[in-house]
Amino acid sequence: MNSLDRVMATINRQPVDRTPIDCWLYQKQFLERLEADYGPREKFIEEFGIDVFVGLIPFPNQHGRKFDIHELAGVPLEDPRDPKWLNFTDWNYDFGGTNIATALRDHKGKRCVLAHCWGMVEGTSSFLGIENCWMNLGGNPDLMAAFFDRYADWLCLQVDQLVEAGVDMMTLSDDWGSNGTMLFSPKLWRRIIKPYAMRVVQHARSRGMPVNLHSDGYILQIVEDIIEMGFTSWHPVQESAGMDPRQVKAEWGDKIVIYGSLDVVDGLLKYDGEELDEYITERFGIYAPGGGFIFNGGHFIQPDIPPARLIRAYRLVNKLAAQYGTLQ
Repeated sequence: MNSLDRVMATINRQPVDRTPIDCWLYQKQFLERLEADYGPREKFIEEFGIDVFVGLIPFPNQHGRKFDIHELAGVPLEDPRDPKWLNFTDWNYDFGGTNIATALRDHKGKRCVLAHCWGMVEGTSSFLGIENCWMNLGGNPDLMAAFFDRYADWLCLQVDQLVEAGVDMMTLSDDWGSNGTMLFSPKLWRRIIKPYAMRVVQHARSRGMPVNLHSDGYILQIVEDIIEMGFTSWHPVQESAGMDPRQVKAEWGDKIVIYGSLDVVDGLLKYDGEELDEYITERFGIYAPGGGFIFNGGHFIQPDIPPARLIRAYRLVNKLAAQYGTLQ
């Protein structure tokens, strides 16, 4: 069973030889530390059997400035099928990832190639700025919804380009949670965010593309909605925001694939040595039985994490992943 088969079987609730494994090695400063202490990213993903490689789509605002909410209706959205979205290279200094075209060139057929795309709030915040985006969700919901309507259509065309390029899976990245609750009310989310995000998810699913939700923070109020929308997996189920992994597995583990479990704050940063081993072993024990689990960190591995700690963690992950294979 190769990496793509393993990930797709997990998404489709079919037997696998082991739990699929991912690791978001896309932070430049950490990659520099990793290479100095251990070797390049390519060595890590080969040695530790990483099954997924992420390519990123840039933010939709490539105009070089932010906009006022009253300008938003007239802001042109550039052609979503322009090859530049797959070949983008003008990342910020801190980013150590890669574009879609490079991910496909280097990993297609070897791993599940996952495209990271920007959801309603995160995509729109690239035009307004994060704080103004959140303020206008409450202050100008109709203007925000009108833009989400345009942006959802734009994203659907971008999905078509990803499918035709050969991408295996996509993430719609949209942070809806904070610590202990959502960033905005579930009622507001259901009225002006859910319908437009759902349009994108359903279009991707109609093209045969599994869709992962990346949403930091506490979002237990809307998990049933997320499943209804058609998301196939959910990353990262952030424990440090107050969510209980046992509750998540018990209530939703048979309805959506859990993609994560290694909290970068309350897990990888907090623990080391045997304490970290116990943390990871416990999460496997919660999430892996019965399948529906892809192991990953909660976010990019940050430069304050010693590379030796990550290496130790993934040596254990490899052993645990093999224990939860379901192929007979």
